[in-house]
Amino acid sequence: MSVSPDRMVAGLIGDRYEITGLIASGGMGAVYRARDQILDRTVAVKVLKNGGDDPEFVAKFKAEATNAARLSHPNIVQVFDFGYENGQPYMAMEFVDGQNLREILSARHVLRPDVAARIALQVASALEHARRNGLMHRDIKPENILITTDGVVKVADFGLSRALAESRATQANVLMGTAAYLAPEQVQGETVDHRADIYSLGIVLFEMLTGKLPFGGDSPVVVAYKRVAEDVPSAMSINPGVPRELDVIVARATGRAASSRFATAGQMVEALREQAPRSDTGDIGGLVHHTQAIPIVGEQTIAVERRGGGAEGPTRRSRQKRDLRRPRWLALLLLLSVVAATIYVIAGRTPSVAVPGVTNLPQAEAVAALTARGFKISTQSEFNATVTAGNVISQVPREGAKAAKGSTITLYISNGPVTASVPRVKLMLFSYAQQQLTAAGFKVMKVDAFSDTVRKGRVIDQDPSADAIVPKGTTITLTVSTGPNLVAVPDVTKKSQADATNAMETAGFVVSVKQTMSETVPKGNVISQSPNAGTKLAKGSTVTLTVSTGPPPVKVPNLLCMTRKQAQDALNHAGLKGNFQGLSGDTKRVVDQDPVAGADAPKGSTVNVVMGYGATC
Repeated sequence: MSVSPDRMVAGLIGDRYEITGLIASGGMGAVYRARDQILDRTVAVKVLKNGGDDPEFVAKFKAEATNAARLSHPNIVQVFDFGYENGQPYMAMEFVDGQNLREILSARHVLRPDVAARIALQVASALEHARRNGLMHRDIKPENILITTDGVVKVADFGLSRALAESRATQANVLMGTAAYLAPEQVQGETVDHRADIYSLGIVLFEMLTGKLPFGGDSPVVVAYKRVAEDVPSAMSINPGVPRELDVIVARATGRAASSRFATAGQMVEALREQAPRSDTGDIGGLVHHTQAIPIVGEQTIAVERRGGGAEGPTRRSRQKRDLRRPRWLALLLLLSVVAATIYVIAGRTPSVAVPGVTNLPQAEAVAALTARGFKISTQSEFNATVTAGNVISQVPREGAKAAKGSTITLYISNGPVTASVPRVKLMLFSYAQQQLTAAGFKVMKVDAFSDTVRKGRVIDQDPSADAIVPKGTTITLTVSTGPNLVAVPDVTKKSQADATNAMETAGFVVSVKQTMSETVPKGNVISQSPNAGTKLAKGSTVTLTVSTGPPPVKVPNLLCMTRKQAQDALNHAGLKGNFQGLSGDTKRVVDQDPVAGADAPKGSTVNVVMGYGATC
């Protein structure tokens, strides 16, 4: 016969898991405590009510369970196995000795801020591990957050939520079951990513801090759609004892637009670690009671039916016939066991052994080494800049300490360095850019460089670039402008205009020319330059050259009727030369000249003089 998973059952599931107690039962199915007969360990087996007759669900359940089994993280419930029993899907998982967060909130309503922050931090750490492995949860809520008696938070049902959400068999019930924690984009049926999980965690943190959910309504659908139109209220407005830093974290995690939330769960971990209140008295494990499972006893043991009918083996038949109504014998046996254990402890016969050192080892190797010595293991995750992610940072008790077999060794596992997004500081003043980067947890190195476009003292470039995700403590190199590249002006005085212009343009300057007369500098040569030679200027600056047009002109004297000697003296005095033509002799006179008397002529130029009889003189 087919057995509903919310009934008390005993027997084998998957020819391997012997059901020993019922942990919880609900609309989706039931969770049982079971013994893995192959590995001789206690596990939790979740048996789902629906989905086995839906081929689409079967395919999705198998794919998502396989993905979930790949996750290995101290804050994620490990999936060991999955399968189908009489058409009912089941998953074998890590057995968590503790309670879910819903049970704790039902009893306590509001948690201390430091405790709530530490719980949220561990959930966010699990979500970040899943994100890095390409998975998201899609149904973060208190029922899926388990807390052990050692204070370790574990997230359950990775993979199962997506299979249920995407199955036609359950699609109609998805919104109803998770309305209080859905992200706005989930309500609207849009494509979602890991930031939807961040929103749901923000709602859980709000509930831990205030004892209430942010939205109310007449139905789950109304509640779900309120978050599309309204912002989550301030946690401080409901519980004034909530620190402002935590209120800010809740507000950012629950932004209506996915882009306004933390970009990754890792960033939320960082925010909780750096800004959440710290307290050594916030004992999460103190909130928790041990897992209570209803024992499988009664007048009849009901076995889970095997697929295909078939005859039952002798063991199965004998188990069904077994009469378990022996409460007095069971009570006596339990009492004797307790007395024996007490005497054993009092007698000090529990062996103590030296704790091996496992720091810097990968987590799996460290756990294997400690369990081989008979210890139990508890793990905590921390960011560490020097220890490789997944390796042990430290251990308590320390290496060499004596501890009883069966006692718990706490391992602190590295998540790798804390990462952060590099701020954009290009074009900022260096002092302000340095302040921004230092505040974000980075080191700064300055490199000077010329720039014709960026003002002196401002950042030209940064490496790594803005928005890059790098470990905190990384050195960011800033290239800072010292202003334009200054070049000394060359000396081009007395050079020809052409040579002087070529020299200036080769040095990177623009040439401007003005002309003036000079009695000392030949025409076409540079008389002076501005700025003077040796002055340092930015390339592209303008240099002005003053170029000679030659000496100033002179007035041609009147030479008519003068003797040759008189005319020569007059020309010499005026700074001119004479070209004498015509008759010669002391009695001859100037009868003509060119240029004419009073005309302007360049100094040093030649005047043509004609000598003759001078009949009119």
